[in-house]
Amino acid sequence: MALVAGAAALLRFPPSAPPSTAVAGQVVVQIARPGMGDSLLQDEAVLRDPRPLFLPTRLNATPTDPRREAGRTLFDLDRAADEPGESDAAILRELPPVAVLNSRPAGDASGLDALAPSQAEVGVVGLGRGQRGVQPLLPRGGYLQVFSAASGAVVLAEALAPGLAPTGSKDWEPLELFAAVDAAGLASPLVLVNSSTVEDVDAHFKRILAQVFRVGERLPPGFFRLVVGP
Repeated sequence: MALVAGAAALLRFPPSAPPSTAVAGQVVVQIARPGMGDSLLQDEAVLRDPRPLFLPTRLNATPTDPRREAGRTLFDLDRAADEPGESDAAILRELPPVAVLNSRPAGDASGLDALAPSQAEVGVVGLGRGQRGVQPLLPRGGYLQVFSAASGAVVLAEALAPGLAPTGSKDWEPLELFAAVDAAGLASPLVLVNSSTVEDVDAHFKRILAQVFRVGERLPPGFFRLVVGP
């Protein structure tokens, strides 16, 4: 009985909770505003800012009053950046002047320099303005180039006689033919590979090269690519 009484003395029951006396009230929820005192909330507001990044803000806008050097403007700064410095290659000093008037560069010349006797001829010569005579091409019926199909080397290049030119006034493009040659000449008729865009011109050169020009007798046995241009 003593043991039972001692064990019962060791057991403790939790005290009963007092009756609740709280009165149900209205819960008020407010949105926290970032202020100077709460830096964490302010940083979070900046990260979640929905404004587009390309609009000027106090974080990405340039200063309203940039510091400038006395006596210089922003245009002077841009012009100075475009000019080569002393450390760059002396391109402007080594190149000859493009145009001269009375042995002076065009930028330093005056109106009187334009009346110098040495400026009677053209002072500025551009592309295609040189005194170079162009010989007119001799009349021909076309230009034939024969390439080896095996190596691609030029086997024959010859201008056709004027009498072999196609008739008609239509413009035509270079055409390409394929030829198989054996010891006796053409082993088969010429095959059209690329047309000249004019059917009569294609038929004309297929007949002329095989029957009049006799291209098969001028070539060794093998396979060849024939290109005929104006």
